[in-house]
Amino acid sequence: MRKAVLLLAGVAAIACASVAPGAESADPVFFRDDPAVRIALGSSRTPIVLTGSGEWRIYDRTRDSFLTTGKAGEGVSIQLESGQMRTMRAGGNGSTRRTGPFLVRSLSTDGTLTFNKKRYRGELWISVTDTGMLVVNRLPMESYLRGVVPLEIGKRPRSEIAAVEAQAVAARSYSYSHIGVTSRPFDMYATVQDQVYGGVDAETEITDEAIHSTAGMVLKFAGRVLANTPYSSTCGGSTAATSEVWYKEPDQPFLQPVSDRIPGTDKFYCDPSPRFSWTETFTGDQLNAVINKYLASYTNAPAGDLGRVRMVRETGRTQTDRVRALEITTDRGTYTLRGNDTRFVLRNPAGAILNSTYFTTELSTGSTGAVQQLTVKGRGYGHGIGMCQWGAIGRARAGQDYKTILTTYYRGTSVEKF
Repeated sequence: MRKAVLLLAGVAAIACASVAPGAESADPVFFRDDPAVRIALGSSRTPIVLTGSGEWRIYDRTRDSFLTTGKAGEGVSIQLESGQMRTMRAGGNGSTRRTGPFLVRSLSTDGTLTFNKKRYRGELWISVTDTGMLVVNRLPMESYLRGVVPLEIGKRPRSEIAAVEAQAVAARSYSYSHIGVTSRPFDMYATVQDQVYGGVDAETEITDEAIHSTAGMVLKFAGRVLANTPYSSTCGGSTAATSEVWYKEPDQPFLQPVSDRIPGTDKFYCDPSPRFSWTETFTGDQLNAVINKYLASYTNAPAGDLGRVRMVRETGRTQTDRVRALEITTDRGTYTLRGNDTRFVLRNPAGAILNSTYFTTELSTGSTGAVQQLTVKGRGYGHGIGMCQWGAIGRARAGQDYKTILTTYYRGTSVEKF
């Protein structure tokens, strides 16, 4: 969720468009009133095994004919052979090789399909790409959100449903902006690269209720749908303007810093977050390791051994007191990290990026001048732009409704039907 732009009304036509129907594999009824989204679930060069909750069928979409029918719980594999695909049933009975794409669909409207041990609504499309067989889940927008919202906001009690409703609207706005905008055979990834999507197994009663109560609602700014609505776990006391973190991108009027302080107190709505405040400590060896491994990817540092780290210095702070730039001096030279890049270099030994750019540093050096320990003390978790999810939870606990929460974090916006 990197950029924040406006989605033109013309996308409605794209959102409602479907693949040209034909014979048995024409779009089922459940797509007719709800735009379809295409989610990339994964790619594999090894055989893919599929099952279904009821009777289901695999079609060769190019020829508009079905290849095989599976019974409930029965597995059918799809194999990649010389750039083509073929289906294989238990016992070795298989189809001839086809170029595809293959369309996999349950024969009942409430049936689910299983891939990689996860159940999915809608249908699966399988095509051959440079990386193997690409599996895409095509399903109605509102069904997709049922597998997204719980993983983005977490399992919340009914008393916090306003935060869940706010998350549903933000996720829906983001999703609409990604329908049909690229030449790829899918709209979004099922990972943090877009929105985390877990299919049927991620669904909860509370998030289903929140999605239903906000059905079709999106954020608008100046009369147009607001696209790519960024959000993150914990702002640490204030959200950030776009350029404070994603320094190569321009600021947007609806993504300005918003204080998360509770009026009349010294507390913040996102205080309950387990990562509201945190400390990360690097030994000299750990710091040398991450700098040598990652720094060249984000600065003009040369690839290879940079030697020992001699200095880490904050060289600027933003209007919300986040680190604007971090100067790293090694045996080979001095290099400057900016904005969110800092998080991707200062990784912990397990490889996890730094929690946020809202931090200060403390150094200790040895007699040789090399850094012996770097202590990073910070607040917040994530980029901090747009909605603060823990802040939304705190605001819901305080009695704010989802529209108030959204229009607070996204300034100058309104919540309306798409």
